[in-house]
Amino acid sequence: MLFGLIALLGCAHVKPADTPLVAPGQLSYEELHTTERFRKYKSVGIRLFDASEVSFLSTNAEERTEMEAFKLSASSHLITGFMGEMGDHKFYPKLGVANTKEEAAGYDLIIEGKFIQFDRGSRGARYMGTGGWTNVTVAGTMTETATGKVVVKFRDIKYGKGGSFGGDSMKLLKDNCEEIGKNMSDFFRDVY
Repeated sequence: MLFGLIALLGCAHVKPADTPLVAPGQLSYEELHTTERFRKYKSVGIRLFDASEVSFLSTNAEERTEMEAFKLSASSHLITGFMGEMGDHKFYPKLGVANTKEEAAGYDLIIEGKFIQFDRGSRGARYMGTGGWTNVTVAGTMTETATGKVVVKFRDIKYGKGGSFGGDSMKLLKDNCEEIGKNMSDFFRDVY
């Protein structure tokens, strides 16, 4: 009996097909526009998130160049977190990055979004333990490519809490992006 209970708990993260779909809470804000579980999709693609209009907070003139460079790689960090975690779930037979609209059309569901803000925080405040956390904020949609229906609108924010001597804010921002990707993957696990 104990082994049966352990086996049951080990599979608990995959909900039965008839379980009602509710927002799982993996992302800061999830607005569902469907009642169907996501197992109906056989392929999921993700587009590079747009960072062209991202706001830089806690950034002085000297740091702006570094932030502009980070802006170019932020989407790849988010996708690394998403793809790494999604590969572990193995729910969707086809999973990939859609670099063009034509490639996006080859997936049942496509994720698109944009970066809202990058906040370097304050290294001194992190060092003293009084806040100063870095954070990254994104907003996006998950859309059925066949119908054009937006099935999910979401927003997520991830905070980086520190590190030795207050931590390197650029590494923390990179980690924030990867964690948002992992949060998105966990959302997909919970709605499967």
